[in-house]
Amino acid sequence: MEYKCPHCGAGLPENAVFCPHCAKDIHPRKAVKKPVPLLKKLLLALLALAVLAAVGFGLWAVFAPRTYGGYGEVRYGDYQLLLTQSVDRYTPVPELTIPGEPEGQYRVPSRLFVNDTHNGVDASEAFLAEVVEVTAAFTGQEDSPSPFVCSQPAYNEGAPECPLISLIDFTGQSAPAELVWTFHMKNGDTISLRQTYEVVPIPVYDYHPEDYPMDTAEELQALIDAIGNQVDDPVAVINLHLPPVTYADGITIQSRSMNLYGSADEAGRRTTFTGPVQVVAPNSEIAYLQDIDFVGRGSGTALSGSAPFRATNCTFTGWDTGVLAYSTSWANVIGCTFQNNGIGFQFDSTGEYANHSMYNDNLFEGNDVAVQLDNVPTDVVLNFQGSVFRTNAQSILNSCDQPLDLSQVTFE
Repeated sequence: MEYKCPHCGAGLPENAVFCPHCAKDIHPRKAVKKPVPLLKKLLLALLALAVLAAVGFGLWAVFAPRTYGGYGEVRYGDYQLLLTQSVDRYTPVPELTIPGEPEGQYRVPSRLFVNDTHNGVDASEAFLAEVVEVTAAFTGQEDSPSPFVCSQPAYNEGAPECPLISLIDFTGQSAPAELVWTFHMKNGDTISLRQTYEVVPIPVYDYHPEDYPMDTAEELQALIDAIGNQVDDPVAVINLHLPPVTYADGITIQSRSMNLYGSADEAGRRTTFTGPVQVVAPNSEIAYLQDIDFVGRGSGTALSGSAPFRATNCTFTGWDTGVLAYSTSWANVIGCTFQNNGIGFQFDSTGEYANHSMYNDNLFEGNDVAVQLDNVPTDVVLNFQGSVFRTNAQSILNSCDQPLDLSQVTFE
């Protein structure tokens, strides 16, 4: 085969490496690639990693669980979550300042409401369907002499308008603290809904028989009326420490709430009323009556009220009705004795307020009807834990079908 020079076209001998005519190299040459510096390679690699990291962060930001938080209120998607103390479902309460006497023991509710952010209607059912767990706890109480305590959020029959309630127990010595509701959602999100609590000391006025005349019902009534006119502070606590005497007539607490604390002498004779005691103070706090005997003559009502009251360690004997709650009142009897009455304890109130569900450790003996429930505010379960019903003609007449807990009651 004849070979020719690619440059001048002259014939070439076999295996020639250059042209004898034009003296040029006849080997084909390849272009030499320009070398890439090592630093440039490193920068390109880092750029690629940065792009991958940005894409990964974007995906994480879109799909990763999120944390939401707020005081009193949190907006979560289409839901408005808020905490209140009242039944107002649209006004969040991030801070609560509660008056309390130093030795007082108190309970208030922390109420959860869930509203649709578009139309304001109740959206609790749809929201709770997305919740795995909800808890409540107080923080910041390491140095408190009497820490706040909360129950775990749950439905409460006494407040059917709320999907969940946490009951807050505290004393007048509780230091400021923060309540945190925590919602763990099915999609991994976490919601923290907070409230702060602070107890503000309230004035307490104590009246003793050594300092004020109260040996007769007339003197006691005059003192009650005078206190009502003199003490202007509506949250002040009035404690009347009664002597161990027998009051032949009744009294009426009508201007403001007052507490009556009985006493006993060395022979064991206690403060006794043979006339009716009425608690009718409008818009008042609970009136507490303790360690008092009510001795009747077969007629009348020993203790009644249209305002809230609570009787503890009292006895009611020989009345047509021992204790009656009427109008819009809420009443509790705890550790009391009801003997030989027509009706021991009667509820006939159409109010919308319940303050305490316990009716524990009472003795109902020899009554025509031990407990008669005609109307009871709210559907809260009345708990008669530790109470004894003995030789009554009828133990419980529950004409309004009020929910009752009789699981720890003794019937004899």
